[in-house]
Amino acid sequence: MSHILPDSIPASMQELPPHWAHFCLGIESFLLNELGVELQGKKILVAFSGGIDSTALLLTMKYIGRRRGGRVLALHLDHGLRQESEEDAKAAEAVCHLAHIPCFVFREDVRIIAKREGIGLEDAGRRVRYALLEKVRNRESADYIVLGHHLGDLCEDVLMRIIRGAGWPGISGMPGVDTIRHIVRPFLLTPKKDLRDFLHELGVPWQQDASNTDLQWKRNRVRHNILPLFLEENQSFPDAVARMWRMGRLDAAFWQERVAKIDSGSLISVDFLESVHQAERMRCYKVKLDELGSGQVLADSLFRLDAAWREKRFGAVIQFPGEKTAKIVSAGVVFGVKH
Repeated sequence: MSHILPDSIPASMQELPPHWAHFCLGIESFLLNELGVELQGKKILVAFSGGIDSTALLLTMKYIGRRRGGRVLALHLDHGLRQESEEDAKAAEAVCHLAHIPCFVFREDVRIIAKREGIGLEDAGRRVRYALLEKVRNRESADYIVLGHHLGDLCEDVLMRIIRGAGWPGISGMPGVDTIRHIVRPFLLTPKKDLRDFLHELGVPWQQDASNTDLQWKRNRVRHNILPLFLEENQSFPDAVARMWRMGRLDAAFWQERVAKIDSGSLISVDFLESVHQAERMRCYKVKLDELGSGQVLADSLFRLDAAWREKRFGAVIQFPGEKTAKIVSAGVVFGVKH
């Protein structure tokens, strides 16, 4: 792919070749109908690295935003981890200039931050990136932060969640929309090939990040070593992941609505516990424990808690991370934190 920018790009969706206009309309439909994100008159901040994914995202959101009466901004972060990172920042600014999109460029030395906070480079880079995105979103009064994760990224995320031992429905992958952090992922069910073809058609170049092949990062090992094995066995694996993601979102929404009906106190009553299925009890336990603060609740501990309740082991106390406890009493299960 040439790194020479074209003299111009289509200014609106109407000027796109029909196939790519339909592509943009499909992304708009996904946002509205599957993620429940309405873009009419909204201000959108694009996390713009300059790679294939974020460049395609920048232009797609430009066309959708113009059609919906919204405005698009971009943020580029130079992590200071590669010699060519300064050139990447200049290239990102040039693409934004071509697209008539304001671009905010920041430089942070992620190595220094990682060393200061005692965390890995990958974790430090992620923290800095999200903190800057939220800072600019607030400053510019943007409604959403949009990220370029695509179907390939979703496949990698599902495999990484399997490796970590995640449960259902979390194992179905990252959310398409995070209302708390104002994050939206418009490309989550879109194959990367479509993004590459879109940029080729418009003649818009992108930057290659050599760190994407560095196997010291877990995500790269999953991308280059593990995911290809799944694709070798089943070329339709991404389609299966997309179906699982959709089912996971439905189940998550269903259970969120169900558990929202339980009382907000420290006790789950015996009457309630005896009236519901084990699946509902387990989710209610987790909700109560999460309300008590940080500390990951593992499935094995929830199974032990439910077994203790079913066996009516009154007085038994199940310990959870973060000094959280669940005690079996005649009235039900009482949740608290040790002091």
